[in-house]
Amino acid sequence: MNMRSFILNILKGTVLSILVFFSLSFITVLFVISPLHLYEEEGPYRLEIGVPFKYYEQFWLRGNDFPNSGWMPDQLIYDCIITWVIVTAFYFIRLKLKLNASDKSKLVDK
Repeated sequence: MNMRSFILNILKGTVLSILVFFSLSFITVLFVISPLHLYEEEGPYRLEIGVPFKYYEQFWLRGNDFPNSGWMPDQLIYDCIITWVIVTAFYFIRLKLKLNASDKSKLVDK
C-alpha cells in the first residue's frame, strides 16, 4: 500500500467514523424523546447525549421556565476519538481481509 492510498483510506475511515458518531448521537436523542420512554413519576426531564461518555446534558430545575443545559467538551473529544479509532480499525481490517481474499482468488485463477 503506497502513501497516497494509505492517506485516502484514512480519510475514508474518518468520514465513516463521523457518520457513525452522528448516528449514535442521534439514536441516543431518539431514545429520550420516544413516546414509549418511561419517566419516573417524580423524576424530572433529562436529555443526555453521548456514547460511551455523556457530553451534553439538558435538565429542568424546579421553578424554572426554561431548561438548563451543559456541554462537556473533554468527553465529546473522548467520544470522537474512540469512535474514530474503532471505525477506522474496522475499516482497515475489512480492507486487509478484502485484499487477502483477492490475492487468494488470483492464486486460484492461475
